[in-house]
Amino acid sequence: MSRHRVGIVGAGGIAHSHVRGYRSVAGSLCEVVAACDVNADALAAFCDTQAIALQFTDAQTMIASGEVDVIALLTPPSVRADVIFPAVEAGIHMLVEKPFGESYREARAYAEAAGGAGAKMAVNHELRFTPDVLAIREAVLGGRLGELLSVSHEHYCDRRNTTGWRATEERLEIAIFSIHLIDRVQWLVGAEPLAVTALTREWIPTVRGETFTALTIEFDGGIVGSIVSSWNALGLPECRLRVDGTKGSALSLKDQVTSDACRLGIQRDGSEPETTDMMQDGLFAHAMGESMRRLLEAVEDGSEPAHSARDNLKTMAVMDAAYLSADRGGARVQTAEVVG
Repeated sequence: MSRHRVGIVGAGGIAHSHVRGYRSVAGSLCEVVAACDVNADALAAFCDTQAIALQFTDAQTMIASGEVDVIALLTPPSVRADVIFPAVEAGIHMLVEKPFGESYREARAYAEAAGGAGAKMAVNHELRFTPDVLAIREAVLGGRLGELLSVSHEHYCDRRNTTGWRATEERLEIAIFSIHLIDRVQWLVGAEPLAVTALTREWIPTVRGETFTALTIEFDGGIVGSIVSSWNALGLPECRLRVDGTKGSALSLKDQVTSDACRLGIQRDGSEPETTDMMQDGLFAHAMGESMRRLLEAVEDGSEPAHSARDNLKTMAVMDAAYLSADRGGARVQTAEVVG
């Protein structure tokens, strides 16, 4: 396999987790050779900490340099178009942070541009690739739970200290966090999302957008997905993912979605529950590395990565429909309305 040259665009705090994950999980496939940020001081500090040789304060210059063949795009979604279109035109493969775009239509334009240029593009929904979700997906695909009936995901945490660009976003909780939960649910279900109902609340006065979400997704075939996510839980943090089918159930319990430790239970109809205590040290960075590894393996074998831009359009359709439903007071919105 080739050793790909990765350039990081966006040297914020999350970039450190990306680099650590790439080196620990995908180190045989790639090397982080460059970084780019408009803030020269932040860029220099990041590159010094991570021992990255090449520094660019302009993404166009990085793209034109010929020094990278893969870009990890970690900027806020409002400024991604300026990087995505010239990068895919240059044949550079990309791992794009979530949310993929500011809207479904924007995301579709990115996916179509990558497809037309023959560049591989994946969306960094790395939380698909945690041990509990992978084990549940294996149980689903292996038929251990039978035909799926419902998938529910709940997350309660205290994020009252949200600051920076996130505090000014009009679309907040769903776009920044529940997008991960939506993506997990739609990946486990594996069917087209048909309709969404959603309610949101703005309960943190220091931020602009919503901080509580409750939504329901109707999937093709009658499967139901449900999500509740709160940034206003002052105690007892909890992350719960439950899958129920005609032959059994699976339940993942942990403190937070990024917690290293997890208890996974699977019980088939008429059988005793099978409980596994899982531990992945440095889970957050590890999942970042797994996300990049899967993209690079798809580049090598010519396949479509599981978290491809095209697959992520289902997640984006649910996000847009959820916001539209919330704007309408929780009315049912068909995803066809936002897909167009």
